[in-house]
Amino acid sequence: MCDDLEIIVVTSQNRKALTEDWLSKIPHRNSCTPNYELPISWKPAVKGLVNNHLGAYRCFRGHQDALKISELDSVLILEDDAIPNIPNWFSILVEATGLLGHYELVSFHGRQFDIRNFEPVMGVFKYVTPNCSNPWIVAALAYMVHKKSIERLLSYEYDGTPWDVLLYRNFHYCLMEYSIFDHDKSEGSLIDV
Repeated sequence: MCDDLEIIVVTSQNRKALTEDWLSKIPHRNSCTPNYELPISWKPAVKGLVNNHLGAYRCFRGHQDALKISELDSVLILEDDAIPNIPNWFSILVEATGLLGHYELVSFHGRQFDIRNFEPVMGVFKYVTPNCSNPWIVAALAYMVHKKSIERLLSYEYDGTPWDVLLYRNFHYCLMEYSIFDHDKSEGSLIDV
């Protein structure tokens, strides 16, 4: 295990956490997201990024709730439908904690992105970083942050921007080019429940 990395899983009371089977022997904590309701007078400042604002709001708040309970310098946030797709996933995570000295965020799962908008991270062949401003990416399934970035993450309020878009538009990050986690939507996605 790694003494300076903690794992927190964003779960929902509305579905089974698929992480429980494979994390059963690895220290971690679950952060169960309540069924938050949008404020009655709420109107999206940002439009067109999501169809289900209630689900996106719950997902947004769930990630913030998970970050609030973190105690160590490096925290891996997993959504409860993240499933590792390679056997050495944990050693990759431990190795990646060193990247937090150069990046505010390290993502281990990305989709819907154009690799031409990214370039390799010098000296670390598995990771890429944006080579243009605000490339589109969906990638909040599995990411690592340093404690020093958490206060800033907690300062944001949901305005219609989904959590993953907020992360990648506001933080200096690198992304694992080939994800070590699959998104198992068999129980529905966090944004849908």
